[in-house]
Amino acid sequence: MEAEHFFYRLSDAQRIEVVKCLVEKLGISPSEVAKAAGVSKVAVSKWLRGLAAPQVDKLSAVHSAMPEAVAKCLPQPTPSRIEVDLALSTIARALGDPVLKEYVLAQLELLLPGQVKREITYRVERSDVELFRGKLKAEGLSGDSVSERVRYLVRFLNSVGWVLTPETVQQVYSIESPHLMHKTAVAVKKFIKTVVKAKEPALAPLLYDSLKMPKLKTRNSYRLPTLEEVRRMWQAAAGITPCAAAVWGLLAETGVRLDHLLRARLDSLQLDKKRLLLGETAGTKRQPLIFLSDGAVSYLREVYLPWRQKNYGQFDDDRLFPCLKHTVYGWLKLARERAGLLWLEPRLLRKFNAQYMLDAGADLADIAVLQGRALPSGLAVTIEHYIADYEKRLRQVFDRFAPKVFPQ
Repeated sequence: MEAEHFFYRLSDAQRIEVVKCLVEKLGISPSEVAKAAGVSKVAVSKWLRGLAAPQVDKLSAVHSAMPEAVAKCLPQPTPSRIEVDLALSTIARALGDPVLKEYVLAQLELLLPGQVKREITYRVERSDVELFRGKLKAEGLSGDSVSERVRYLVRFLNSVGWVLTPETVQQVYSIESPHLMHKTAVAVKKFIKTVVKAKEPALAPLLYDSLKMPKLKTRNSYRLPTLEEVRRMWQAAAGITPCAAAVWGLLAETGVRLDHLLRARLDSLQLDKKRLLLGETAGTKRQPLIFLSDGAVSYLREVYLPWRQKNYGQFDDDRLFPCLKHTVYGWLKLARERAGLLWLEPRLLRKFNAQYMLDAGADLADIAVLQGRALPSGLAVTIEHYIADYEKRLRQVFDRFAPKVFPQ
């Protein structure tokens, strides 16, 4: 009787929909419905076509025969305002959990197809940057590498208002320099992979996939500068700061790696012997020393070292070049602009140095040793022994074949 009392509250149209649901959605045959209701198949056919509505007692009889099926087809009562508020409160709490948030949004999309637009937005906090820095250190990256990636990330975040979306992430492609674009993309993707993924696991893949790594030019697509262009660049750098000129000149004359040069100690500079001891003897990128031309010695003694003492002498820094790496890059970028050689990046100087000496007639093996690419096979001696054995020969090769950039 309780069910029959409920059916009295249904309109004719609602009772017709119950029958249609049984047949069309649940797959119950009209014959089964007719049998359960105690009517003919013709009557059920009229119900299905909306020509008549099942009487309350007939629908109650169907409910008695198949209660679970009828229950699935009954119209849900309109929820009260209190029930809606409670549901919204529960959903609001669920949105605070990254996993439940994804589930809620997916269910809303099913309930409201085309009406729910999922927000793909991650608002970066300062604490996220520090977390990123800590994770990079934990992975074993050097201090310079950590600082570089954080610097590129923060620079990009400043340009997009510290909000990552598929649209803002793709602004990486608006960076004009391919080299800077690549560095920025690496930093942003690493941040998404390590920080965003930990905090918003459902959001991270959407941001990550929207940023494809830009490809740099193929290895053989660069043009090496001429000695005249390298010297023109040096003149422009000298007009900006002695540090930029000293670094540029040494990179070009010796083929030294910039990281090795910036790690060199002030007390390792031996102007009387025209050499700089680098102490880089481990791994594949080893380079124990570089030789200095007469022009380099004069410039370091008369221009750079006095400038260094004036600008950095008050700081407790024993590096020969205490200038920050990105500061040096900034100076050299300005020098390239002034010299009209925007394509001439510092990374080309190591290739320039090797090719210049090769073209001048130097032996490949000597070039390799001078640039720290390979030490003589089987040599197992200390760095002092290495210098004592080979310095005279290497000095002759350097003096004869190396390019001269500093004024002689």
